[in-house]
Amino acid sequence: MSRPYGCRDSESELTSTASTNNMFVQQAQSVECPAVVNETVCVQADVSITPAVTVGDIISNCLGGPIIGACPGTSSPTDSCTFTVSQNICVGVPLTFSAEAAAEPTGIICGTPTTGPCPSVTGCTFTIGYYKNHSAVTNALITAAGGSIVLGIGSTGSSYTVTTVNANNVLSFNTPSPPAPASNPFAQQYQNLYAQLLAADLNVLSGASCGYALTAIANANSFLETSPAGIGKAGAPLVQAPLEEFNSGAAPGCPEHCP
Repeated sequence: MSRPYGCRDSESELTSTASTNNMFVQQAQSVECPAVVNETVCVQADVSITPAVTVGDIISNCLGGPIIGACPGTSSPTDSCTFTVSQNICVGVPLTFSAEAAAEPTGIICGTPTTGPCPSVTGCTFTIGYYKNHSAVTNALITAAGGSIVLGIGSTGSSYTVTTVNANNVLSFNTPSPPAPASNPFAQQYQNLYAQLLAADLNVLSGASCGYALTAIANANSFLETSPAGIGKAGAPLVQAPLEEFNSGAAPGCPEHCP
C-alpha cells in the first residue's frame, strides 16, 4: 500500500503512555511531510583586494674593494634608504556562492475535525498502454461500472460514452469526431485528453484513488462538457496533464505506479 506523497509513517499511528495517575493517554505520533520549494535569486558580495608584499631572503654582494673613509654622497637623516618598487599582478579570487533560507510559520487554516485516522492512499495505477494491451481488464472494469463510462457529463458538449465496444479506440487515440475536434491543434490534444481521462477512471475503478485524482477527473469532465462538439477549445493540455501525472504514479499524495 502506498503512503501519502512525502510522508513518513511511524511504526504505529498511536502509542499509549501511562501517566502518574495510572491512566493511559493516547499520544499521536508526529508525521512529517517534507516539501521542496525554490526561488531563483542573484547572490552578490563586495570583494576587496589589498596589497601584500613579503621580503624574501636578502642577498648581498661586494662591489669592489673597501673604501677608506666615509661613503661618498649625503648621509640619510633616517639612517635608512627608502624607494618604491611596483609590479603588475593578476589576482585570482576563488569564490563560492550559496545562500541561507529560513521559514517562519505564518498561520494555520483549520478544517472540520472528524473521528478516525487520516485517509490513506490505496491501490496502484496503470498508464494508457496497460489498459490498451489488457482489454480483458479494461472490459471487466467497464462492465463493473454498469457497462459504460462517460468522459464528460452526459451527452453535452464534447462528452463521450465509452463501452467495451469502443474503449480500445479511445485508448488508441481514435475517439471519433464529433465529439472530438477534427482539426489541429485541438484534434490531438483532445485525443490525449480522452485517453488519459479514461485511464484515470479505470484506475479509480480498480481501487487506486486520491483527492488529487478525483479533482483532476472532475475538472476534465467539466472541460469536455463545456467544449463545443467537433470543434473544441483551448486548454486541453492543462486539463490532461494532472491525469497523466496520476496515471503514471507521480501525482502528489496519490498511489504509485503498479510494479
